[in-house]
Amino acid sequence: MKVYPTPTALCLAGLLAALAVPGVRAANPPRDDRAAPNAVIRPQDMADALRDVVNANRSIYTRLVVERLQNQEKVIKASDNWEKEKALINPCEKLRLAAEAIQTKGAEFSYTLRATAPIVRRNSPQTEIERLGLEAVSRHPDTNYYARETLGGRRYLTAVYADKALSTACVECHNAHPQSPKKDWRVGDVMGALVIRVALEF
Repeated sequence: MKVYPTPTALCLAGLLAALAVPGVRAANPPRDDRAAPNAVIRPQDMADALRDVVNANRSIYTRLVVERLQNQEKVIKASDNWEKEKALINPCEKLRLAAEAIQTKGAEFSYTLRATAPIVRRNSPQTEIERLGLEAVSRHPDTNYYARETLGGRRYLTAVYADKALSTACVECHNAHPQSPKKDWRVGDVMGALVIRVALEF
C-alpha cells in the first residue's frame, strides 16, 4: 500500500526544500489534482528537520537579541521581582510560546523543552518516554533518542535531542534565577532536551 504525506507534511517538505535542510528529501508538489507525490518523508527525518529549524531560530535570537542587549546592559539582572522586571522574553520562553502558537494552526507535530534541573515544574519530563530520553541524551549528548508512544489515543514518533547551553546568556540567566535549583551551569552543558513529536496516524 502506498503512503501519501499529509498536507501538513507536504507544506513542511516544501519549506525544508527551500531552506535546503540537509538529509531530508522533500516531496515535489503535484502538478494537478490527479498527480501523486513521488516521495515520502520518514517521521524521523521530519523530526530531525524540525529540530534544525527550532535550534537555528533560537540560536539566532540568543545571539542577535539577548546577547546584544546584555552587552549593552539593557537586560535587568535577577532580583526579588524577577518576573516583573525582565526586560525581554528569554529564548526558552520564546520557544514555548511559538510551540503553543503552532498548535493553534492544527500542526501534526509538537515540540517542547524538558530540563534536567527545571526552574518551572512544567519543564520536567511529563511521560516515561520523555524521562528515558532525557536521561539518555544527558549521558550521550551526541546520540539522539527515538521512541514511539501513544498519547490521547494517537501514536507518535517522539524524538529527544540534547539541549546544550548555547551561550553565556543561557548560563547567566539560569544561574542567577532565584528559583533555579542549579547555580553552576557552564556553556556547553546539557541543560535538558528538545522533545519533538510527529503524529504517525491521522
